[in-house]
Amino acid sequence: HLHHFAKAYRSPAKVLSAINEAMERKMQRDMFITMIYAVLDLETERLELARAGHELPFFYNSHSNGTVDVRPVHSPGMAIGMVEPKIFDSVIQDTSIHFGSEDVLLFYTDGITEAVNQEGEEFSSERLLEVLSANGKSSAQEIVDQALGSVERFSEGTGQIDDLTLIAVKHV
Repeated sequence: HLHHFAKAYRSPAKVLSAINEAMERKMQRDMFITMIYAVLDLETERLELARAGHELPFFYNSHSNGTVDVRPVHSPGMAIGMVEPKIFDSVIQDTSIHFGSEDVLLFYTDGITEAVNQEGEEFSSERLLEVLSANGKSSAQEIVDQALGSVERFSEGTGQIDDLTLIAVKHV
């Protein structure tokens, strides 16, 4: 469905709305899908995204004056398959940010932030933001490696409960 709707609509929110409508009759009521759909235009340095209930992506914004801002990208939306299209469509929105040179966008699943240590404490989004802040000047692969290494050290000896998925996109 994604491939088909991505060709039909330019807006990430419209793509996710179309997927939600198409999946409504095919999904069991106790199932849902979370995802983020993003489109990057390198010519204009604009990144447009819509979020269907997925974890908030993190943005490492490298300003021209040398300062850095690291924050979540807030984008309203709910998981695909949870509600009827009318409600889903009223909530989902496109979010647009400037994605310039040396900026990084970090996508992840909740298995990263909910990884626990021996005391039962979660790794947390705050720790993941700290990893991105400390490593944002590195390559995308190094950011991923550092984040996964940090999660592994944090949860050492507890075993992996959930999937660990992490994608870093860096504009070089």
